[in-house]
Amino acid sequence: MIDLNVVGAHVGRAFPDELYLGILMPNITPAKQYHLFADIIHANDQFNPDIGPVSVELHGDDSGMWSYGGSLGALNGGAGSHFGDVGRYLYRYRLLRNNVTIIDYFADPYATTSGPGTNSAFDYPPLPNHQWQDQGFVVPSLDDVIMYELMVDDFAENFEGVMGRLPYLKSLGVNCIELMPITNIPEPYRWGYMPMSYFAIEERYGGKEKLKPLVDACHGEGIAVIHDAVYAHMHEEFCFRNVYWAAGEENPMIGPFAGDMFGVGPDFNKDFAYDYFMAVNHYFINELHMDGFRYDYVPGFYDGPVGSGYARIVHDTYQTTKHIARFNGGNYNRIIQAAEYLDKPKEVLQETYTTASKRWWPMLKAQDMVREGGNVMEGFVHDMLLIDFTSPWPTEYHNGQDSFPVAPLQFIESHDKSRLMYLLSGEHSPYHGGFDLFNRNRTHWYRLQPYAIALMSSVGVPLLWQGQEFGEIYGKHDDGGSRVLAARPLHWNYFYERGGRDLVNIYRRMGQLRHQYQALRSRLSYYFHEHSNLDWGLVAYQRSPDNNNDPTVMILLNFGSFNGTLHVPFPKGGRWHEQINDHGEILDVPHDSAVMGIEIPSNYGKVFISA
Repeated sequence: MIDLNVVGAHVGRAFPDELYLGILMPNITPAKQYHLFADIIHANDQFNPDIGPVSVELHGDDSGMWSYGGSLGALNGGAGSHFGDVGRYLYRYRLLRNNVTIIDYFADPYATTSGPGTNSAFDYPPLPNHQWQDQGFVVPSLDDVIMYELMVDDFAENFEGVMGRLPYLKSLGVNCIELMPITNIPEPYRWGYMPMSYFAIEERYGGKEKLKPLVDACHGEGIAVIHDAVYAHMHEEFCFRNVYWAAGEENPMIGPFAGDMFGVGPDFNKDFAYDYFMAVNHYFINELHMDGFRYDYVPGFYDGPVGSGYARIVHDTYQTTKHIARFNGGNYNRIIQAAEYLDKPKEVLQETYTTASKRWWPMLKAQDMVREGGNVMEGFVHDMLLIDFTSPWPTEYHNGQDSFPVAPLQFIESHDKSRLMYLLSGEHSPYHGGFDLFNRNRTHWYRLQPYAIALMSSVGVPLLWQGQEFGEIYGKHDDGGSRVLAARPLHWNYFYERGGRDLVNIYRRMGQLRHQYQALRSRLSYYFHEHSNLDWGLVAYQRSPDNNNDPTVMILLNFGSFNGTLHVPFPKGGRWHEQINDHGEILDVPHDSAVMGIEIPSNYGKVFISA
């Protein structure tokens, strides 16, 4: 595996102002007449036209390992330069062959700190190490997880902002945060799904120095943190993409492999590609204390259940984290490894060391239902309850050596699609790219209430996309630059409006109930197909506990525009308490399986808990 102690930038290991730079680039060697330089400048001098960078030459060997070591103070930055002063330094590499420039600049693919644009960075003296306080934290069991996906700058500007909103997330019942990609990209704003650096944390968010306190604070609140890992494609300025194309050398990492929807990415048949991305996983888990990964576009590096790509990565990551205390779930490793394999979400759970999988179906059906009115698609109910009689969803992965629980992620909104509130609020014009927000009608927010109850009572792992809980309204174009290059900061003002408050309160209450009652976290459900009336938007189902002595939950939903009545057999006689309406309705069921007539308000629902 790649050793981050011998690559990247390191300051002060042998003496206070020592600078060491190391970069491994197989097949690019001095024997081929290559010369490699690092151009370094103090951050305070970056935009001063009279001060240029200091260039140092690295020395290489036949393996393609290049390094430089020396004293910062011994390097001359010129008159007026801050070179040698304390602070942040920016650097990037430059490659020549036979004294002809092959590529003017490229970022360090091993850097753990980034600067703006195509710059890597280091600090002199090194910043103090974070003193972790999370020794007692244990990752929640999969069945207990409520996950929340967020884009750092759209959600709260930076890592410190996210930390300030942890009480809000915890109030929703959230105990796992999925961070959309937080590794360095050269653009001032862009989704991070085309990484330029894989170890360097985006500096506009606060870098690794601010990420670590956020993760520590999350752990202190019982919240796990996973990273959206992008291993199937990368930015065109990523070192192992642009340097090797420019030099014409055999690429040790990039090549055709599995799917290539987003361009050619890593070829995991090459040992170096595997070593590099396993080193990334180890860095995020051991250095940044992340609790797992949501792997983006798994078809791009999936070559079968025993292949050298995705299956190998998740297997080896599972095995190498068994000894870490926060993953110790007793008889299995609790690391979270979620796959975006939209075409085969069930198969990837059955075939690999995947904990959870994403799929489009519930969200797409929810969008159709919102567009069409109050009718309910039976497939939506089946998706929420994981009903599949021909091919049941797996509940556990087991291969004779290891076993652990598995489940799909359940979601009704996604960063890839328009908001349900947007679909409710008017027609979409592709010309506007989803930003036609002026004068949109938000008065139909109440139609989202039964969707919230359904999601939070579903079988599997509920996943909230930031802002859906208060009716965020952005639209999304299916393609084009506005999809990934435009900021969509959350309208936190909606949180204070009636619709936003009421939606948030439903999510909060359902989150509390899900944690309080094991029946809502179990894999057991029963859909009252004959007693529901989908044409009128009326749905009834039961959520049962693993232990029959624990409370049972009855979910009664009305997606329609008129109050409706459901006649449903309640499984147990006795007293049942309704949980989400203010008046605290009490229902006395005379005997087991007694059919009770319950009126359900329009665009709402009721949740009854057995005494």
